[in-house]
Amino acid sequence: MAKNRFNPKPLSELAPKWSDKLTNYVEKSQDINALQAPLEQALGPILSKKCRVANYSQGTLFIEAASATLATRLGYLKMEILSAFRQSGLHDCGQIKITSNPEVQQRLQTVIKQAPSPTSNKPGLSEETAAQLSQLAEGAPPGLKEKLLKLASHLRKNK
Repeated sequence: MAKNRFNPKPLSELAPKWSDKLTNYVEKSQDINALQAPLEQALGPILSKKCRVANYSQGTLFIEAASATLATRLGYLKMEILSAFRQSGLHDCGQIKITSNPEVQQRLQTVIKQAPSPTSNKPGLSEETAAQLSQLAEGAPPGLKEKLLKLASHLRKNK
């Protein structure tokens, strides 16, 4: 049987010098992603969406915040963050450095799902409100009267 020339070759064969570096980079990236969970536990779901663990090196945890005000707020929460990381098994974590980086928000939003708008779940305007608009239009100047009546009739259709 002939050798298939289209079979993929391992990276170590194609670029032996890069293989170890890429493997180390992937491992470091996975370790940093694993540190995001204790950060979310310490900060809650809202604040943790606006910051991320940037690096962990020699007992120092580096956190990037989306804005300077958020970085200041995280500065007040350093002890809570530190205790959460120690409880999660990172006992040698002794220092937290927080920096602001506006690009963090873009990096954190890998997939943005469009949430349904709150107005789409609400029913249309009630008949009572439409009637009130019609009554208000009776005493309004001609241009405003026309617009109020049009608005009242339009909203009744959507109901």
